[in-house]
Amino acid sequence: MANITKKVSWSSRGDESALVGEETPLLNGSEQPRLLRQMSSGNTIFQIDRLSTVDLEEEITTEEDPGRGRPKEIPHNEKLLSLKFESLDYDNIENQLFLEEERRMSFMSFRCLEISRWVICGLIGFLTGLIACFIDIVVEQLAGIKYKVIKENIVKFTEAGGLSISLILWAVLNSSFVMLGAVMVAFFEPIAAGSGIPQIKCYLNGIKIPRVVRLKTLVIKVCGVICSVVGGLAVGKEGPMIHSGAVVAAGVSQGRSTSLKRDFKIFEYFRRDTEKRDFVSAGAAAGVSAAFGAPVGGVLFSLEEGASFWNQMLTWRIFFASMISTFTLNFFLSIYHNKPGDLSNPGLINFGRFESEAMAYNLYEIPLFIAMGAVGGILGALFNFLNYWLTIFRIRYVHRPCLQVMEAMLVAAVTAMVAFTMIYFSTDCQPLGPDHTEEYPLQLFCADGEYNSMATAFFNTPERSVRSLFHNPR
Repeated sequence: MANITKKVSWSSRGDESALVGEETPLLNGSEQPRLLRQMSSGNTIFQIDRLSTVDLEEEITTEEDPGRGRPKEIPHNEKLLSLKFESLDYDNIENQLFLEEERRMSFMSFRCLEISRWVICGLIGFLTGLIACFIDIVVEQLAGIKYKVIKENIVKFTEAGGLSISLILWAVLNSSFVMLGAVMVAFFEPIAAGSGIPQIKCYLNGIKIPRVVRLKTLVIKVCGVICSVVGGLAVGKEGPMIHSGAVVAAGVSQGRSTSLKRDFKIFEYFRRDTEKRDFVSAGAAAGVSAAFGAPVGGVLFSLEEGASFWNQMLTWRIFFASMISTFTLNFFLSIYHNKPGDLSNPGLINFGRFESEAMAYNLYEIPLFIAMGAVGGILGALFNFLNYWLTIFRIRYVHRPCLQVMEAMLVAAVTAMVAFTMIYFSTDCQPLGPDHTEEYPLQLFCADGEYNSMATAFFNTPERSVRSLFHNPR
């Protein structure tokens, strides 16, 4: 499927200019075959269909003739898709060779293939869980270093004056992390931008997007997520885990790496679009499970986006990969938090444990919940409306990589300025007890033995901030 033949032109009669010597360039920029040039130079009335082969995987690079400019692709308008996109072949080609291979397969070989599918799904879940654990630990460590440096600088300049230096330091640190991630994505692998969920949905529904499941995309995705979260952007690491799990599944199931140009000569039987799609479904489910600690939710996500409902064994394999993923993340995070065996961190987003007596609801609270839901829906619709027009503006004016990097840095700097302003003007001072859970308590203008509670919401990773809002009694 990589190389396909495209018909460029067909005509029942040719004009005089074409017959005399005007040659029509082919899709890939190569010259016409000698036979066509000979026929066009004669008095032939009819022209044979001109064909060319276009490699959809590799970029089209040809030496251009300085005397004549040849187009490198079909002249088209912006409504047409690029030639680099093609459809995945999910149907097995039941030709004679395929049927003979199926007949020669013994019962033991069939059982070995089934065992291999389960082993691959287990590896997918294990590696996806390790990636989620790595992202969570690195984000926490880098964010801790950043907040410690900013806290020491604010404490230093609170009494001596010059808090503007702390503001500049915060903005520079945020912009530096974001610039690093934005440069990697914009200049090295643009397909790694965003969460990657729309691209995986397209893949599971039959559209082969170039480089969407490459190892290079995974590395840039992981580094970009870490830099974005540490840089203070209002983004999360849960959505990109779905894309990361899909990339892991695509690489493990094929037994080779296109980015590394290595073929390990394993799992060659599964190098078909049908098998690869099933394993990518398992990888996406493992990513959902690692992000939210919901194995069943991962299965439902994969089935909704294109996996086979009728294949019960596939459903169980997807569930198995999801369970392995959330268990791996839970186990290694318990070791990292010096609580081996305490499996209370099933996903990257975790709200902590709630006591049953503290979760009692009253009847009068139901209308409040309804009002909160309605306001949230209105704000969500307004956000989507503004995001639509902002996206149109960005596509039209912010399309160069350098402008995209500058835009990300500007958002990071503005976020730091807003956070610093809210902390500076906050007067909510809380007593700092001996058993406080705040890692970076900031005194600022509060009295001795007190801390600024607003700083707790910003001097933490997003997950820790949410847990603090839910569990801090003050």
